[in-house]
Amino acid sequence: MNNGLDSAAQAAAVARKQIERYQMPQGLDGPSTGPAYGFQDAYVAALGLPVGGYKLAVNGAPQMAHFGVSEPVSGRIFAGEMYDSGAVLSKAGFEAVSIEPEIAAVMGPGVEMLSGPVDRAGAMAVIECFRPAIELIDQRGVPMSEVGLSQAIALNVFNAGIVLGAGRVAPEALDLDGLEVTLDLDGERVGQAIGAAPQHPGDAVAWLIGHLAARGLPLSPGMVVMCGTHLPLRVLDPEVGQVDVTMGALGAVGVTLAA
Repeated sequence: MNNGLDSAAQAAAVARKQIERYQMPQGLDGPSTGPAYGFQDAYVAALGLPVGGYKLAVNGAPQMAHFGVSEPVSGRIFAGEMYDSGAVLSKAGFEAVSIEPEIAAVMGPGVEMLSGPVDRAGAMAVIECFRPAIELIDQRGVPMSEVGLSQAIALNVFNAGIVLGAGRVAPEALDLDGLEVTLDLDGERVGQAIGAAPQHPGDAVAWLIGHLAARGLPLSPGMVVMCGTHLPLRVLDPEVGQVDVTMGALGAVGVTLAA
């Protein structure tokens, strides 16, 4: 990475820490996502936060078609921003919160031994369990319509943490087609879908294993992979205080946003 982009990555890390608006990185577009991931690597290094997992985005066929790509994109999840269901988070820690209900895959023993592409079966064999989850996203005042895909990759796809439900389902017991997901805000039902996973979680994890291996970034047991949203990204109104998601047999997950 050149000095200008490295300085921009460090500035983005400062903006995240200080909860300020991001300046969108420039000069990353091209036939390869390599420069965008290089920026993300520098940004994460400047933050200096331990990584507890990864998220996938743009991993549904309509989203990939919209961006003209043939594979998903990924970002890191920081260990200190992985919360248990029922957590109370201060709104002051975000510029504006957006949320996505997702299946979280918890990595099990053996994942650290995989160093190249795997198929769905290979990925499912190293998943310990699936859990219900909410991804927290903070775009720092920049509308998604104004963000290019390379810019989103560079800024870690705007991940601001995840909330994990207590429920656990073994990989072989996951009923994806019949999985009903609901979203309630302050007790009001605002979203509901059945069988709306963007892709099979095993395929999501399989892609990520190969993608990270090519970048020299192996997964480790205990890491969490967010497998893509079941409902459209929802930007929360400032007055929203309670977010609750149910995910069928996986159970429920919720978070309180306090003033």
